[in-house]
Amino acid sequence: MSRTKLLWPAVLALAALSCGGTTRYVRARTDLGAIRAVAILPFENLANDRLGSERVERIFFTEVLATEAFSVVEPGLVARTLRRDQVDPANLTADDFKRLGKALDAQALFLGSVLEYDEGRGGPAPSPRVKLQFRLVDAETGTTLWSVARTAGGAGVAARLFGIGGRSAATVAEGIVREELSRLLR
Repeated sequence: MSRTKLLWPAVLALAALSCGGTTRYVRARTDLGAIRAVAILPFENLANDRLGSERVERIFFTEVLATEAFSVVEPGLVARTLRRDQVDPANLTADDFKRLGKALDAQALFLGSVLEYDEGRGGPAPSPRVKLQFRLVDAETGTTLWSVARTAGGAGVAARLFGIGGRSAATVAEGIVREELSRLLR
């Protein structure tokens, strides 16, 4: 058997490993133009990297601002309001959404979870892996208007095979956030 025939299955397997998965939802008849202001609640961290959620939250905040689609409530005001009202962003009820929306003067709230944030150190090339979930919730009703769950890796075939190239987990997360916000606002 030739070397080329032996190499192809490995190349195809590595290509499959570098692909991510995505699940998206957009509520029918959602008018994003009616949303003037949004608040971004602190992201939930379910990853092994204890700072993963903070990193992704900063990226998300910056990217939402860059879209210029909404006015964004300052994170400090969000944190103070959550503390004052003793609200846990991981366990929100419809009443909590309504209270927060009024207190923050926001028509919708972004929530996020960082399920995996791994730099993938070790081996011949870094192979980061990021798994994120985001939701946009109507503050008045608590209805999810948009949701996405996405997994992506930072090492392409060349990085996996030859140990060159590759991206950091932060760069992978930034790409996910930018692309998904772009899809939301089309």
